[in-house]
Amino acid sequence: MRSVRVVVALTVLLCVGLMSATAFAAVDWKQSQGTEIRFLMNKHPFTTYIEPKVAEFEKLTGIKVVIEAFPEDQYRNKRTIELNAGGKVDGYMIMPGQDDLHYWKAGWLQPLDGYIADPKLTDPSWDPKDFFASFAKASSVEGKQIGIVINAETSLLAYRKDLFAKFKQKVPTTMKELEQVAKFFHGKEVDGKKMVGITLRGKGAAATSQWVDFLYTFGGSWTNSKGQSNFASAEDIAAFKFYGDLLRKYGPQGGTMLHWAESTSSFMEGKAAMIYDANVFKALYENPKESKVSGKIGYAVIPAGPKGKRLPHVSNWSLSISKTSPPERQKAAWLFVQWATNKENCLGALLAGVPSGRASSWKSKEYKAGDKQPDWTAATMKSFDIGQGQWNPPVINVPEIRDITGQVIVAAIEGKDVTEAAKKAAELMDKKMER
Repeated sequence: MRSVRVVVALTVLLCVGLMSATAFAAVDWKQSQGTEIRFLMNKHPFTTYIEPKVAEFEKLTGIKVVIEAFPEDQYRNKRTIELNAGGKVDGYMIMPGQDDLHYWKAGWLQPLDGYIADPKLTDPSWDPKDFFASFAKASSVEGKQIGIVINAETSLLAYRKDLFAKFKQKVPTTMKELEQVAKFFHGKEVDGKKMVGITLRGKGAAATSQWVDFLYTFGGSWTNSKGQSNFASAEDIAAFKFYGDLLRKYGPQGGTMLHWAESTSSFMEGKAAMIYDANVFKALYENPKESKVSGKIGYAVIPAGPKGKRLPHVSNWSLSISKTSPPERQKAAWLFVQWATNKENCLGALLAGVPSGRASSWKSKEYKAGDKQPDWTAATMKSFDIGQGQWNPPVINVPEIRDITGQVIVAAIEGKDVTEAAKKAAELMDKKMER
């Protein structure tokens, strides 16, 4: 009887062992050995980080990877031209919020869901649930995953914590408080010069990527349930008006000429108490060689709107696979995308200054050990958690609709009739939108 129990026990252990081995078996990284793949890349910090490591992937897989990297404007043009001409492109970097709808409609984006779900192609350790859900959604079209995030971005409120402490001001948590604090600091004399309360982008279309956070936070949207422009709604008009009033009343002179460079420069010169802009500009603010306010800055999530809503945007660059690539090269391209976005590489990129789309990177002991601005990290992660990926209008002709939007922002900054400007923009947007 004892021998029977032993045999049964050994059989059970063997079965469990086989099941475990099957469930957690490593992917055969040599399955596409001898394949050559070509990736087009933007000359981006992630590219700078990953390119020297490609030899590791080639040794692991036997796949030859050709990477061609170009400055952003040149890259965008080359990518579109080559894909349109049916060139040999197996994968590429894409900013989904800018180009996903266009590329999806053109048939240039291969859905990745099948690769991700296939245990023969995706190692369990890759752990797709480790990516922030907001970025997974942002890199999707019509419910299909079309990219894997390699660079994560949002926007934050940066403020002079030394001045807030000196003048006993609380960090604003609502839009009403934001306006009150901007008003309080505007015109204050600090170190012999008059401050402005806040600086923001105001140069037409360039301002839309920051204004959109105010749009969502005020309960507005680009389009309504019918797919028409929502600019004439009360919520959208309120967002236009608040943003314009804030910059006109409490911002630098010539607000309609402020792009990100001018706005960040004003803050770094110590001329503004607050700025709302991309979180990645921390690298500028905290650079003592370039910034007079380095070490004096605090960071916070966008203040809540009239109904308590806070909804910042999230944007990203992702790695995608070309649908025009043959199946065998697509499979090899997926192995490369998977490797490039594994936990080790995402952490390494973060430590090199490239914000990661993986939660584990930010929570790692390696990152925490060198984190000199934990409030920036906390605000960034919170924004990643709650963020909205549709930071551009949901159309194919993004630049044209951004230009139309920018006209209303400029009108608001100039103190013109915002309601009238928004209604005219809505009519024009409905005529021009390409879906």
